[in-house]
Amino acid sequence: MKKRALGLALACLLLLSGCGLAEQLAAVREEYIDPAMTEARTGVAPTERPNAGAGPNVSTNRSALEAFSGEGAIFTRCSGALITELSPSDSYERLLPLSGGLVTGEGMFVLDGGYEISFAEYTNASGAAACKDVFLLYNGESWAVCGGDGSWVTGFEYSSVLPMELGVLCIYDEQRNLAVCYAEDGSLVFDTAGFPELNLLAAGSVSSLTQCSGGYMRCEYTNGQVGFIDSEGNILNRHAELPSFFDGALPFSEGLAAVCNNGIWGYIASDGSYALERGFEEAGSFTGGLAAAKEDGVWCIIDREGEVKKEFSGVSSLEVKNGYIVADGEYYTATAFEPAVFYGYEGIPCPGGFWVRGKNGVRVFLQNGNQVYFSGGAALLDRSGELWSLELADGSHAVMDANSRVLVYGDTSFVTDLSTGDTYVLGGGSLRSSSGALLASGATGLVIGGFAECVEDGWTGWKNTSNEWIVRIPAVLVD
Repeated sequence: MKKRALGLALACLLLLSGCGLAEQLAAVREEYIDPAMTEARTGVAPTERPNAGAGPNVSTNRSALEAFSGEGAIFTRCSGALITELSPSDSYERLLPLSGGLVTGEGMFVLDGGYEISFAEYTNASGAAACKDVFLLYNGESWAVCGGDGSWVTGFEYSSVLPMELGVLCIYDEQRNLAVCYAEDGSLVFDTAGFPELNLLAAGSVSSLTQCSGGYMRCEYTNGQVGFIDSEGNILNRHAELPSFFDGALPFSEGLAAVCNNGIWGYIASDGSYALERGFEEAGSFTGGLAAAKEDGVWCIIDREGEVKKEFSGVSSLEVKNGYIVADGEYYTATAFEPAVFYGYEGIPCPGGFWVRGKNGVRVFLQNGNQVYFSGGAALLDRSGELWSLELADGSHAVMDANSRVLVYGDTSFVTDLSTGDTYVLGGGSLRSSSGALLASGATGLVIGGFAECVEDGWTGWKNTSNEWIVRIPAVLVD
């Protein structure tokens, strides 16, 4: 990894600094290429060959090689020298990763290559994808984080970085549970070094703090029990008459958390009080105002007041999902709690309801009581708002609207802008709008802040949604 990063950094420097490229190539040819070609032609090694015997003897067919040309590249630079550190600025507006470095939405390099760069993403308690507008940078040894707008950046000080609901947890000493959390704007959310009862946390358990919802993080204690702690380091119920140490606990979800002591499960509210005191043998997290709980050996669905909405006698497992219920692998509706069977067809969960395959197409039964029909559909693959991705009867794929009109034909998928959350359609390397209009050709599927990463005709870089390059360099530099 280090060798690759060094080579990539040197390649970027040669390309981007714009100085002495021809002279350097001439020197390399004189010292290495010409002597090697003479030796291959005559069989006699030159008397003075630099570093003779230092590497393997490789025969290369150079007939297909062409001289490198950077003509057509699009970029500017904030500095002529190699940029090894990001200088924070309020004028960048948007940063984008390119060739292991960072460029602005105006196509200006502000950090040269050599790093592994990713966008801070996490999954919240309900399972829905979420993200923070923060980049994670890895130099092969340690991590740094910076804002997606480049207005702030840390040093490479952390052994690991973990996105979470409150921001990004940056760990600098795992065993001593020392970490800081930065918000999207770079402000410090918390520093565990200032937690008043840090000594109560089990060594090496700091990463458990990412299990966070409603402002409370799940924590693990030195005695093996678990509990909850806020961003100021205060342990929930620590100095109250209610329990703060539990044998088991699930993260807060929709304002309630399932907790267990002495084999009995109940639910506490975010103020530490018991919302449902009666004991359950097992309990799950709340989703959509419902939770699965086991009482007197029977699994049932309960609401936030603890009222049993439906008993599932004889089942061995019960889960509440977003919009449906799974009992021993069978699907049930989350409204009537009845088997998901429609007109004799078994329903399959999809965002907002269930779908079934009929004789002539796919029909979707939405939770609000409405139905959507797609003539010629064989299977529903995905949904994003009012866009539907389907497999057709002939095996091809298409994106349709709610009126069964084909917007994009061919293998497609939905792409979400990691910064704005907007949804696009990706098909055949083309990024399209919800109406099917072409936005960017050569798209890879990565979209950030309205810019699409593209690889096309030997170039790699970023385009705007008018299919215009805002920055590009030869793709060979990122191979």
